[in-house]
Amino acid sequence: MSDQATNALVATALGLVLAVLLLIPTAAVQYRLDGRLGPRDLAVLVGAAVYAFAIWTYTLLPLPAEDSYTCLGAQTRLFGTIGEIRLPPGGGPLALLRDPALLQVVLNVLLFVPLGWFVRVVARRGVVVATVGGAAVSLLVELTQRTGVWGLYDCAYRLFDVDDLLVNTLGATIGSLLSLLVVRRRRGAVVLPTAVTLGRRLVAMVCDVVFVALAGAAAVLAWRGYELYVREVPVDRGVQAALQWGVPLGLEALLVLTRGVTVGELTADLRTVARRPALVLPGRVVKLVTGVGSLGLLAVPPYGVAVLAAWAVVSVLVAWRSRGHRGLANALGGLDLEVDVERGVRRGAAGSPAGRDA
Repeated sequence: MSDQATNALVATALGLVLAVLLLIPTAAVQYRLDGRLGPRDLAVLVGAAVYAFAIWTYTLLPLPAEDSYTCLGAQTRLFGTIGEIRLPPGGGPLALLRDPALLQVVLNVLLFVPLGWFVRVVARRGVVVATVGGAAVSLLVELTQRTGVWGLYDCAYRLFDVDDLLVNTLGATIGSLLSLLVVRRRRGAVVLPTAVTLGRRLVAMVCDVVFVALAGAAAVLAWRGYELYVREVPVDRGVQAALQWGVPLGLEALLVLTRGVTVGELTADLRTVARRPALVLPGRVVKLVTGVGSLGLLAVPPYGVAVLAAWAVVSVLVAWRSRGHRGLANALGGLDLEVDVERGVRRGAAGSPAGRDA
């Protein structure tokens, strides 16, 4: 496999991991902005995450092995690289496309074009911010190369080139300008949805699963680090398993019992209303036991992947067919699931903008 293909594979894999890590905050922001998290929003999330790692992989990888690289200097003469672009002797204009100096400049421009586009789509900022951001990111990359990845290597194994700062910044500017052709700067007043859609309900369920997995992993990593590097003792597998499931499910339980919603439902800006106000707390207990609590029980032996998969399928089917897509746990707990419209009204009254950049 070529270095370029490897870089693309690494960027894609790490980008997907980053997209999962950012799913909950992204969903929370989107649902509070316009009440939606559509395929376009998810595509932008994944694309931005993959692109962030692509800049790293294509400018720093492959990392050379020790004593297997040559120390490179710096090209600090303005237009030193760009000035090397020449038409090959006896060749036509098409022959210029084979010039290595031109190809290097074009590829550096193209590498930063997506940055300008993402600045407008994600940060909702224009050409000035995209240009400054492109210059800043390019400078960070060049300094990382110049310092041998900030001292990881004795010298620079990649060439610092001042012309790269120019062409990379130009790429970000071009990307921002091109985005004007496909991205509308501002939309009209946002009308927040009031009905719970199946898509919104599924996003809430996925966010619950992601939260349990990530919070459990974070608890385990913190515990293992403390045991291995502070106390310097072997890790107790029983304690590790208890933390892996106890920490996230404990947080879920606290939220369900106090507010009636899971982490995923809160992310999707949902709330629950008891059909019998006098039975609010018992209903929340039932929801906890039959909802995320079931996930914790089924995740430990003797149950296996097949049982968890069956539970997931049943949960999705019930969420699809139940009234208002409230799902099995809410139905058994006597709770109706609805969009938190009152919170949206409060945000609007507090001065949240009626429109948002697209």
